[in-house]
Amino acid sequence: MHLLATERDQFESRLHSLFGDKLLPVEKSFEVIQQFKDGSFAMGHQGLMLYANGYNLRGSSTRHPNGLVYHDGNTIFGVGHFSKEGHIAKHLHIVAPKGEGRIEAVKDFISAVRDAGLARTSVYVRHLTAEDRDEFLEAGFRGIDADPWHLGAPEEDETFPNRVYHLEEIFEETADGELLLKKLEGEEHRKHRGKNRLAYRRFQNFLDRNPGTSFHISPYGYEEAEQEKAQGIVEGYFASRKERGAVVGSTPEDYYALIRQKPGGTNEKDYFSYLGLMRTSDGGEIPALFFSGERVSDRRASLYCTMTMRFPERLNGLLQDSTGFTAIPQFAWLNVFKLMWRQGIREIDAGGSEVKGLDDQKRQLGGKAEKTHWVVG
Repeated sequence: MHLLATERDQFESRLHSLFGDKLLPVEKSFEVIQQFKDGSFAMGHQGLMLYANGYNLRGSSTRHPNGLVYHDGNTIFGVGHFSKEGHIAKHLHIVAPKGEGRIEAVKDFISAVRDAGLARTSVYVRHLTAEDRDEFLEAGFRGIDADPWHLGAPEEDETFPNRVYHLEEIFEETADGELLLKKLEGEEHRKHRGKNRLAYRRFQNFLDRNPGTSFHISPYGYEEAEQEKAQGIVEGYFASRKERGAVVGSTPEDYYALIRQKPGGTNEKDYFSYLGLMRTSDGGEIPALFFSGERVSDRRASLYCTMTMRFPERLNGLLQDSTGFTAIPQFAWLNVFKLMWRQGIREIDAGGSEVKGLDDQKRQLGGKAEKTHWVVG
């Protein structure tokens, strides 16, 4: 079936005429991306798939649904093309520029795109350290206040800081290799030092109260049946959030690349993708968790998708007692953390958040703030 070309298809076709083989599909850029990994959140094969994706309905690409990467030998960044919520006009997005001369490379890229008449609106450069943001501002870019991406979340899911988990502060490893939950230390965790332990125990008690019900996490294999389950989890998560209030920024389609495109390397070594299932006493299986992330340095990983089915009404008639089920997010996160610990990971960056409620959940789990930034060109 031939799909009609979208506005982004036409934009990307023009970009190819300008930049030639410097533009690569993200899925074909694994080895190049590996050269620029520096432990930062978005500079990963999956990170660029997420933030430059062509599945989002406000910037859909039939030819490059996983997005594009610009690489000139010295510099790399993701290239996206999206409209704001409630608007038609498209904006060029530059994602996580890295490498020598990155600021000049971004300026030259934007100038070429503008000279070709392809970018008449604000251009956004995102996933910047504070130092890079300041250098971009000195180079003539503006702060996000000049043209916020969204009134409720000016820097989308970087509005609230990335939350980084130092696993040695969360777990204590016994002599026989068992990982025990520790109380969180530090003044920022004063009100929830023991919350991880309590939540973990609550969900374990929920399983005990429902004989025959169990929770299993397995490496995700990208098979069609698994993709259907993962997509159901992601879409169900967004539907449940929407029922409880407006969803800001992200859409379920943003995560389709992570669901459908197997990244480069090996699972549980180069990347970390997991599917969680609730198994009930009647033999049924209910998809309940989809996590996906990537190793960004020897000891650090980024998690780009961390979604669970947390609302017990979606299990009506399947449980004897749903008390404690709402602790599934903490139980899921902590068990995925344990799996990643076994692979040598000691720091996990779970990214930022659009709204305070999501940030609070990450913070109370033990995440420490590391802010990233946008600038406007």
